[in-house]
Amino acid sequence: MLIKIKRVCTLVLVMLSMLVMTACGESGSKVVLTTGFGTNEVFKVGSERATTTEMMLYLINIANQYEQVYGEELWSMKVDENTTMFENLKEEALAQLSQIKAMKLLAAEHEVTLTEEETAAARSAAETYLATLSEAEKDALGITDGAVVEQLYSEKLLADKLYAYLIRDVNPEISDDEARIITVQHILLKTYTVDEHGNREELSEEECEVMRSKAEEIRTMAVDGESFDTLISKYSEDSKGTYSFGMGDMEESFEEAAYALATDEISPVVRTSHGYHIIKCISTLDREQTDLNKEKLLISRKQEVFGDTYNAFVAQLDKRANSELILSLTLPDRSIVDTAEFFTVYETELGGLFE
Repeated sequence: MLIKIKRVCTLVLVMLSMLVMTACGESGSKVVLTTGFGTNEVFKVGSERATTTEMMLYLINIANQYEQVYGEELWSMKVDENTTMFENLKEEALAQLSQIKAMKLLAAEHEVTLTEEETAAARSAAETYLATLSEAEKDALGITDGAVVEQLYSEKLLADKLYAYLIRDVNPEISDDEARIITVQHILLKTYTVDEHGNREELSEEECEVMRSKAEEIRTMAVDGESFDTLISKYSEDSKGTYSFGMGDMEESFEEAAYALATDEISPVVRTSHGYHIIKCISTLDREQTDLNKEKLLISRKQEVFGDTYNAFVAQLDKRANSELILSLTLPDRSIVDTAEFFTVYETELGGLFE
């Protein structure tokens, strides 16, 4: 794909910004890697602490969910040269759990608490999850009763309630104009080459002018009625001829030209970082995709509002990770511990309470 489409997050996340316990914090937040923790304490966030049992419940359930999708060979893969998939998994579990703890503190600041009915629902969900565990799994996880599971569910539910509270004033109405998805075809003539090592080399100004003149000739053929599909096949240097996109997804010059077109209209030659384009509008509004984009934009709007408050709060928290203990954590024998239902039970029984 030669047109750069900006990355748009479509995943519905209650938690916008990961609170990762690494040597460097974001937004000036203080992160200290240290020893001197209590027995089985994995990390501290402000006055909140997390135990090995809590961490392992997150870690094992996330690991088993991944393994169900990608298979056991997942663990032989590397994220990069220095990071294994399991190390990356630890970061994910640590980030999720530490953020829940931080949101618990933020909830207290905003006087957001669970009602008796909500607490009872968390207790019921914990009982449901415990019923999925064998005695061997409970022993391996260090679960002697349901208290730790009930606590984790209650804290996660509290985080959901806090999120709903913080975004309560977000306007859910998004106009067609704001969310409009259009569909276009285009022909691209590149203004660069790529060598055998994948390195990009820009054409000279003289070569670019040759390309621009050629693009003008192709546009004339399109305006005179020659099949645009045929022109794409014959001249375009993009592997993809048709794009559907919304505002902010494409390079500005391409986007401005495309959004100015009526159906079946052909643009002037447009210059982007990839080269020269001739654009033909196929649809000025894709109804189905526009409605889906409204949902994405609303999620983004809510996350932005939530993030403003959450990130400012997290920045002033003291965060300490027990790096030695975290490094020592390993996954138990999968023939004994294969639980993957922790988050599924939560979503089934508690996930929709604050929608």
